[in-house]
Amino acid sequence: MPYHAPATTDRAQMIEARLMPPSLRVVEFKLEADAAHLLVLASGEAEIVRGETQLTLGASELIWLPPGRAGHFRLHAGSRGARLKATEIGLAHAMPTGTTAIGLRETLHRVLCQPLSEPERRDAIGHIEAIIAENYGPAPGSDIIIGNLLSVILIRIWRRALADVVTATPMPRSIVERFVLLLTQHKREQWPVEAYARRIGVSRERLGSAIRRATGLSPQAYIHRETLSDARDMLLNTSLQVSEIAFRLGFQDPAYFNRFFTRAEGISPGRFRRSSTNIPKPASPSYAAWP
Repeated sequence: MPYHAPATTDRAQMIEARLMPPSLRVVEFKLEADAAHLLVLASGEAEIVRGETQLTLGASELIWLPPGRAGHFRLHAGSRGARLKATEIGLAHAMPTGTTAIGLRETLHRVLCQPLSEPERRDAIGHIEAIIAENYGPAPGSDIIIGNLLSVILIRIWRRALADVVTATPMPRSIVERFVLLLTQHKREQWPVEAYARRIGVSRERLGSAIRRATGLSPQAYIHRETLSDARDMLLNTSLQVSEIAFRLGFQDPAYFNRFFTRAEGISPGRFRRSSTNIPKPASPSYAAWP
């Protein structure tokens, strides 16, 4: 059976790590829909099944699965590796701030499969083992170390994805790229979808078709996702009041922002902030953890 550290802290529930030693039989693990999963295969072969989609993972490969659909991970007999699960709040703690976060979040919304060199594989599994150790024997600062270790893993996945894009054949600027750029510039002005379509020079229907093909979301759903991401960022990384965050995000009515956030997240902004860490807040009015 795979070894795992007991969940002894709240953060252990947000970021869970497991080693997968070789077994004499096929072993299956559940992939929850509301969490992201990172799987690193050191040797052997494995399969990921989500709905009607099936992916095969070979030795020295890494796969990143964003939250989205439930499924299962099937480890073949004799195979070994490591896996990690992170909730939305766990990811929020691990994400950097600033411009890096924008590209990183965008990349990690996709399924990514990457071959690893031997040093890369050792590093990835080593970081997961370090997370297991911190969860197994928590000490002062364990939460910070776990978040930082996951941050390093995510940034390296992002760098590798960027390198793959750079070496690929260049493509002309697409409708999707122009939409994402305009959204970055104007999302806090609460533009309707029609305004983005007009600026890009296409119909709303054509914009919707392009965004759905690229992201699986409608333009409005994509805008809401980005607004929620910014809201999480401010709730976890600033000392702003919820009403101040609402105004900064372009909401004229803080009560409407509360309803918007609660409907999407299943928890109010205030409760989301309070449940994000088990570390007492310092006397200083600022608290940085992210997203």
